[in-house]
Amino acid sequence: MKLPEKLQRLFYRYHADRLDTTRHALIIIPTVLADGTLEDWDWLFDVYGWDTLQQWIREPLHARMLPPAMERFWTLVLDGVPRETPRWQGGNALRRVPPMRCPIGFPRS
Repeated sequence: MKLPEKLQRLFYRYHADRLDTTRHALIIIPTVLADGTLEDWDWLFDVYGWDTLQQWIREPLHARMLPPAMERFWTLVLDGVPRETPRWQGGNALRRVPPMRCPIGFPRS
């Protein structure tokens, strides 16, 4: 089944008119979940069904394709438990540069 024209605006990086709901589900599902409107989500649930989307979100690599806030939202909605896949280790800790590596004239403190 071809992607409806009203959804093609979400797939600006692809040839949206060539996307097929069966062959390109791994592109369509995360894009619509992350960037779609309520109408778009209704279409997604009509096409793929609740069970398929639940199975999709339970795969850690699939859930990780969503932005963190959307991952928490959709894991809560579809699985009943909000989850967020760790994106990187170490967080945003302050990085220290040794003084000898600083350019000439750069403050040393």
